[in-house]
Order: sequence, then C-alpha cells, then structure tokens
Amino acid sequence: MKYDVVIVGSGLGGLQCAYILSKEGYNVCLLEKNLQLGGCLQTFKRDGSIFDTGMHYIGSMDEGQTLEKYFRYFGLSGKIKLKRMDQDGYDVVRFGGKEYKFAMGHDRFIDTMLQYFPNEREALTKYIAKIKEVSNSVDLYNMRDFKGVNTSYFEYFGMGINDFIDSITSNPTLKSVLLGTLSLYAGVKDKTPLYIPLIIHSSYIESAYRFVDGGSQITEVLAQSIELQGGTILKKSEVTNFIFNNNKLEAVEINHSERIEGRIFISNMHPKKMLEIMETPLLKPAYRHRINDIEDTCGIFSLYMVMKKNSFKYLNQNYYHFDTDNVWDGDKYTEENWPRGYMMHVSPDSENEGYADNIIINTYMHWDDVKGWENTTVEKRGDDYKAMKQRKAEILIDVLERNYPELRKCIKSYYTSTPLTYRDYTGTSRGSIYGVLKDFHNPLKSMILPKTKVPNLLLTGQNINIHGVVGVTICSIITCSEILGMSYLINKVRHA
Repeated sequence: MKYDVVIVGSGLGGLQCAYILSKEGYNVCLLEKNLQLGGCLQTFKRDGSIFDTGMHYIGSMDEGQTLEKYFRYFGLSGKIKLKRMDQDGYDVVRFGGKEYKFAMGHDRFIDTMLQYFPNEREALTKYIAKIKEVSNSVDLYNMRDFKGVNTSYFEYFGMGINDFIDSITSNPTLKSVLLGTLSLYAGVKDKTPLYIPLIIHSSYIESAYRFVDGGSQITEVLAQSIELQGGTILKKSEVTNFIFNNNKLEAVEINHSERIEGRIFISNMHPKKMLEIMETPLLKPAYRHRINDIEDTCGIFSLYMVMKKNSFKYLNQNYYHFDTDNVWDGDKYTEENWPRGYMMHVSPDSENEGYADNIIINTYMHWDDVKGWENTTVEKRGDDYKAMKQRKAEILIDVLERNYPELRKCIKSYYTSTPLTYRDYTGTSRGSIYGVLKDFHNPLKSMILPKTKVPNLLLTGQNINIHGVVGVTICSIITCSEILGMSYLINKVRHA
C-alpha cells in the first residue's frame, strides 16, 4: 500500500509527526521495529512496579506554559497522570556534603540560592536573566507569530555554558551547584553550548512534574489518536532498506521483505543508523562523514529498584549527587572509583503517596565498558554480562546507603540496564543517552537540519534539535512545518 507519509521510528518525534499529519488529513504510516512504541518514552513493569526508561520528569506544564500549550494541541491535556514536584526544591544538588535546592519560579530560585550564597545576588540575577534571554530567543518556545526566519537563538550554540558560568561568578561552589544538573544533558566542559542547559532549566524552573504510572501514557494517547485519525501503526517492522527511484525516495523495506511506499518520508532514526542502511548519491560523502564523525553523548547504567510496601518515604525531588570535587568529572571514572555521582528519581506509589513505589538511579557508563558484548542481543549476552551488571548494582547500592542508611533493607527487587540496553531498545548510537553531542566550538558541525538533499525525506527527533520532551516537541513542529507551513501550524497549536 502507498501512503502520503511514511514515518520511521516511533519515538516521541515520530509519534508527534504522525499525530500532526494524520490530524491534517494525510494518510500516515508509522513504523516501529520493536513491539513497544515510544523510544525513550518506553516503560517496563517488574514486580507490579512501572519504570520509566528515559523521561523521568517534565517542565513548563502549569496552565499557559510552553509544554502545557503543546500538550493541549496534541490532545494530551487531562489524559496523563502527573504529580507536581516540590516548588521549593524540585531538584536537589548534593555536593561537598551539602544539599542545594533548585526552586520553581525565577524569583524563588534566586531567593533560595541566596540562603546558601548570600553574597552572590549579582551572579544569580545574571544567571536568571540569561535563562530568560535564551528562552525568549526561540519563537517556537514562545509560540510567537512568524514574520520571517529568526535565528537569534543560534548564537547561544556558539557559547560555552562553562565559560558563561565563569563570567558571572568566581565562587567555585556556586559554579558547581549551577552546573549540578549537567547529567540532564551529559555536559562536557569544553563542548556543551550555553543554549542546551539554559533552555532545559528554563522549562523546569517554570514548573516540574513527574509521571504517575510512567511516561508511556503519552505514547498510548498519541498512538490511539493517530489511529482514530486514520493513521496506520505497524510494530515489529524494522526498516532494513531505503528504496530510491529517479532521485527520490520511493519506499522502505521492512524486515528484509515487505515494501512500504510513500510520497513523503520522515526518519526518527538516529541519523548514523539511518545512513548505515541508506545508499543514495543524493547524500554526498561530505555529509555522511560529518554525521558519522559527530561525537555521541555518554551512556548510562541504570538501577531500577522495586521498594517494599511502605518502607521508603516518598521524596518529591530529584537528587543529583557528586562524589568528586569537580562536577564535570562525573564521567571520568576508573574501575576502582566508579561511580563518581548519580541521579536519583523516586516514583510515587499510586496507592500511597507517602511512600516510594520504586527508585531509579542513573550514573554514567561508557560504551567501552560494554563493548565486549556489542554483538549480542537482549537476554542473550551471557553469564559474564549478568555478573558485571550485578556487581555494578551492588556497588551502586553501597554508595546510596551512605546517604540513605539501611536502604538495602527497603529493596524488594532490582533490575539493571546498560548502554547496550538503550542501543537495542531506543536505537541510539553506542547507547548514548541524549543522542549527538553538540560542540559550541563548531556548532554547524553537530547541527543536523530536518530538511535533507533527498527532496522527499525529512528528519526529526532528539538529534535534530535538542533532547527532552520540549526539545523533541519543538523539532516535530519544525519538521512538519516543511510540509504544512510554519505560520499555519503554529497558529493551530496556539489556538488548540
């Protein structure tokens, strides 16, 4: 069968593009290689507990805020269960034996930080002013009328976050605290642009929410809407070839057999993975080399703990803990001193909000740590791989107990994942958690545009704009605007 639009990959970007275009009357086919849709929105259930694999919390979801407006357009408002996090400290950075709270609201953030740094009002005021400046530069973040191409936000891709923090304060502890959530973007000191951490912080500082019963709720609502709007979703349909005719993409081959034809194609695959199976002279060697040479962000080791009933008090904050004097050194570990820090996300018990249902711990893990098993598949990696994961989990629990004594007694069961898991379930290159690594020294090198030299092929997803729900959502609008027109589409979003 021939479709108007064929979308490869059902991560958030693919789902959103399929929703937008099916809503506009296009005959859409969404292809997913796995049995479960959603990419980084995927969840899994163990011992009766639902675990998120990627999206642990979202921002700007109060009424009238950026993501809430987009969710309203996508028919998600009122259909997903959320819990608002602690406005006086939704994120807590634990550094040097002390805790520092990130409060919601620009003024509250400054006032809270002044309790720890009473002499740093000027620096904190400059930090918040820059957050406002960066977020205000993005038309799609503010849903402004489009009167022409606005690329003012791009200048922030050419500035380094570390250089900016150095410019506003000489206090080393304040620097570390302001950079303390850098594992949200796998920050690299000499590469991470100013834009990424500040646009992320801009979203969370407005409001921060956790999913109750997992982020796959988003997947379920979008998938149901796509099908109700006439779209087709095919699971267990891995794209194994792109078929060209007369310098245009004519079809994709799925599972080395079936052919799916289309007029327009949108790839939500990691660009490197797409290029591995796409052969066409339309994509020049220079383009291929540039994409393949882009560094990927670091991977992570995840520990998923099911907690015994009413054993561990629910914590309405995320914790970012560092066992190093320099927060930039979180990924610079050895076998002996791993881990250098961790992110801690606590899920509420839907039956008893006073206690935790499960806890997710994420910490950096390099590809080289699992490279020996790269040619294996899920559940078939061997006993030595299982032993490695168990050893890492036990080390991590020991580290956690320094801050949460007797935590081990509260654990009912635990499960783990590595960069190999992320590679196989989300299709990322080398299991990177946030896709390609942006470098402010040469922003154009790591910038991948949605429009390609193949006239009927567009790209979407976290590698095209930035990662996270807000970043991917904005990218899906940019991608679909190439078909529908930006002014037309953003007007639809604004008036949803």
